[in-house]
Amino acid sequence: MEGQRQESHATLTLAQAHFNNGEYAEAEALYSAYIRRCACAASSDESPGRIF
Repeated sequence: MEGQRQESHATLTLAQAHFNNGEYAEAEALYSAYIRRCACAASSDESPGRIF
């Protein structure tokens, strides 16, 4: 699960970099993919950002 957290963090970091550069479509695609992954993981009770 640690790899999923690192991948999630990398995805969010990249999305923020695109946003900061004014590349909004790219940022939106990455944020949307992250949200979909979280929603799917939550429905299977395996959230990638789960703390406990």
